[in-house]
Amino acid sequence: MIRHTSITARLAWLHDAPDGIVCDMSLATHHIWVIKQETQLGLYFLNPASGALDGPMSRIDIARPLHLLAPYTRALLLTLLWRPAPRRVCMLGFGGGRISLALYTHLPQVTIDNVDIDAAFETVAARFFGVTFDERQRLHTADAYDFLMSSTDRYDIILMDAFSDARDNLDHLATAEFYALCRQRLTPAGVIGVNMLRTDPHFDAKIGIFRAAFRSTLAAPLRHSLVLFGAGRPPAPAAALVARAAELARMYDFDFELADIAETLRPLRDVVY
Repeated sequence: MIRHTSITARLAWLHDAPDGIVCDMSLATHHIWVIKQETQLGLYFLNPASGALDGPMSRIDIARPLHLLAPYTRALLLTLLWRPAPRRVCMLGFGGGRISLALYTHLPQVTIDNVDIDAAFETVAARFFGVTFDERQRLHTADAYDFLMSSTDRYDIILMDAFSDARDNLDHLATAEFYALCRQRLTPAGVIGVNMLRTDPHFDAKIGIFRAAFRSTLAAPLRHSLVLFGAGRPPAPAAALVARAAELARMYDFDFELADIAETLRPLRDVVY
């Protein structure tokens, strides 16, 4: 409750803000809007060519800031099935930092290296999404591939949410070479979780590359994406996954369920996508 209260206090000013655009910012790589509707905020990318909005890229309910609204964000936390007490996490693709906020708050032992191409997301995440930056949580301004290439750190969990269905400038983050680099940066029992958008024009090919890159692969099929998990071995027998997910949610006092998404987990080879 204290953790929730602290974040709510940092976001209290937004309760009195009128509905509509509360942030309009041009970044080096995107033009972003943060839009408020009642107690919820969404982070969107404004398409300069069409004027359309892509997103939301991040969502938060300022009345329940630790509740993860997007199913894929909850699905990515199933990486805890492999590493239930991680020490180091690398988050590739940061945006509003929703997953990182949950990990930072509920897992006091964890240190998180967040990576995004634009440093301005540090301001956006802190002001509108309640994220705290300190010695346990950092934001590195870099391309995800370049960051892992230059790093010598090893991670219990790598989370990948840096894809776009509108451009192909992130295709280098779904290659055999990239996943080989991820394996090098994982601890021996580490796991990678990847949010793969179904609208990606190279979706089928990227799924095949991922499956070939890891000895054990599972997937959680969602409406708009396939959340992929790659590791050296499965986290547990299939019959035990749901119970283990429920126990993790209780152990960390999450404001969301994990068991419902764990029920959808299947070996990637068996998933019809």
